[in-house]
Amino acid sequence: MKNNKGFTLIELLIVIGIIGFLAAAILVAVDPVKRIQEARDARRWSETNALLNAILNKQVDGRAKYTGVAGALIVQSASYAQVIVTDHSTHSCSTPATSVMCGALDAGLPAGYTLNKTGANTACVADLGDLAPTYIAQIPQDPGGASPATGYAIGVKNSGYYIIYGVDSGSNIGRITIGSCWAEQTATAPRGISVTR
Repeated sequence: MKNNKGFTLIELLIVIGIIGFLAAAILVAVDPVKRIQEARDARRWSETNALLNAILNKQVDGRAKYTGVAGALIVQSASYAQVIVTDHSTHSCSTPATSVMCGALDAGLPAGYTLNKTGANTACVADLGDLAPTYIAQIPQDPGGASPATGYAIGVKNSGYYIIYGVDSGSNIGRITIGSCWAEQTATAPRGISVTR
């Protein structure tokens, strides 16, 4: 009598197939891409809050409105947003090759707002570099590393965040809004990651 111990080829293939099916089902259920996007959006929420708190603390300490670094000041406006930068020296907002973006065709901005790319060379940006390191360790940079829409690199020339300084009348009444240009979990503009105080 033969006493064969072990598995047949068919049995092994069936077990491998079941393990593969279960692994695929778990991968779909966990959805790592979505979890990574959610983690980056959570960081964007945190960084918008940190930026706004830094501005408000500077205003309290200085007992005056914070206007940013000379040469690329924060402008109060009912229709224009500005991309936050830490170096405005070579910006040319009216030249597409060197101007900043806020999402695809600036779709990352709230409805009714655009970047001012027809004014001065620094009209579309606000330099907040002097907030660091006293009020914030450093000006944050978008965790995505580059605009998913344009591939525009995130860095000192473009933090990936915008600022809106509301006018002193109307619905905004001088409020400051900080937001993310490239939130990933919301498909439509406004992208949904912004803090106003």
